[in-house]
Amino acid sequence: MILKCGKTGRLFFSTADAEEHAEAFGKEYANFEEVSQDTKVWVCVETGRQVYAESEIARIKARDPDSKTWEEKNVAYLIQLQKKKEEAGRRKDRFFASVNQKKLENLSMLKGHNRSRAAKALHFTKDVGTIEAAEKWIDEHSGDADVDKLTEEFLDSVASVAGSGSGDVVMADADADVVMADAEPDDRKPGDPNPPEIKEKVNQELLKQVVEMGFEEMKAEKALYKTDNASLMHAVNWLGDHEKDADIDLPLKKPPPPPPEKPKMSKEEAEAKARELQEKIKLKRMQDEKLSEKEKERMRVESTKMMAEAKQRQTEEDAKRAIEERNREKEEHEKHKAELKERLRQDYIERFGCEPPDEKESEEKALKEKSSKDQVAHWLSKLKKTYKDDNPEGLKVCLSTLKLYIKNLADNPQDPKFKKLKLDNKAFQSRIAPYEGAVEFLDVMGFEKKADCLEQRKSIPDGWLAGNALKFIDLILGQI
Repeated sequence: MILKCGKTGRLFFSTADAEEHAEAFGKEYANFEEVSQDTKVWVCVETGRQVYAESEIARIKARDPDSKTWEEKNVAYLIQLQKKKEEAGRRKDRFFASVNQKKLENLSMLKGHNRSRAAKALHFTKDVGTIEAAEKWIDEHSGDADVDKLTEEFLDSVASVAGSGSGDVVMADADADVVMADAEPDDRKPGDPNPPEIKEKVNQELLKQVVEMGFEEMKAEKALYKTDNASLMHAVNWLGDHEKDADIDLPLKKPPPPPPEKPKMSKEEAEAKARELQEKIKLKRMQDEKLSEKEKERMRVESTKMMAEAKQRQTEEDAKRAIEERNREKEEHEKHKAELKERLRQDYIERFGCEPPDEKESEEKALKEKSSKDQVAHWLSKLKKTYKDDNPEGLKVCLSTLKLYIKNLADNPQDPKFKKLKLDNKAFQSRIAPYEGAVEFLDVMGFEKKADCLEQRKSIPDGWLAGNALKFIDLILGQI
């Protein structure tokens, strides 16, 4: 069934999506009509924008000069277009899953390389299998026009290698439990638990932390299993990246059983195998002799790298001393500032016969007179200023947790479980409470302090303010 919103013209391909739309925007958006796949739509060639009434085209052209050419299509075309986009996304996910995930995380998150570029580097250097080889490939191809793109041609070439039987690439589905093979009946249902073979490989301590943050146990287990129990942040990021997946509410499939043991060889087979092995050893010895010069070159490169690392350590020590010097100067400045403030206080008392007005109260009063957006910016800036230099990792975790709270609230404004934050929650106590300004930020976002929790005071949270808060948090995370 395909439903069309009478207010916005937006199409929904399930009643659940339509009901969610009406619940989020109000009763006036609950007027739907059923449409067929033959219903006409118009698609802009230049921008891909879609309209559901031909009269809308002139208005959009007036606002957007780039929207020049429009083609008449139908709803069936949109359905096929969406399927193509989803298939393209799955192909990319399968390629990302075909390379070593820990090395991919190292190159993309720790070393800062584009994720597509890092995956391509690991793919083309799989025979060597080292981070150094991948980084060398990146340096050599940094000028390529499409180095950061996973084009259709590239994915076709990878898929053709995977299907040729060469064994060079294993194109696995990004969220599948096994390498893609003959399809098996899928009897998984939403609400089913993950198989015991999955549960036993999940770190229970991390699982408890993820569940405490409001995620379902089955989804938390999936996230930790898919990220090899790397960390809490890796699991939360995986859940954020895959929250729109079609199978996110389904448990993982049971891993395939180990392959059966090979039968023992006969005496003749064992002798033939031994001769084959001797030939391989002889061939390898000849290859090793040819590669001896290459090994010497590698050692030279390694020595150069060690010298560069020593130089880097010296630079870091110099930077540390510079920071200590700045801190010392800062302390002296603060001391001088306090002395000056005291002299000004004494001068005020001598002139007016009373204590000067409290500076903190004046600042708080001025802050409360500002808009909610300015208050959000103030408290987030205070968090950054206070902890960026002294505790950057703690600040990252704090901001990531705040982002998760606000995103959950913005995406699920009517869900009561996201409107309460328990004060005695272990995650709240370790990631929010210790950071000055974090609770004040939540107060501006509408979380009012109760006896044992922070509870959203508004029946419908301010979506505009939440959007701005998420932008501020992302900006600060990018600067840490």
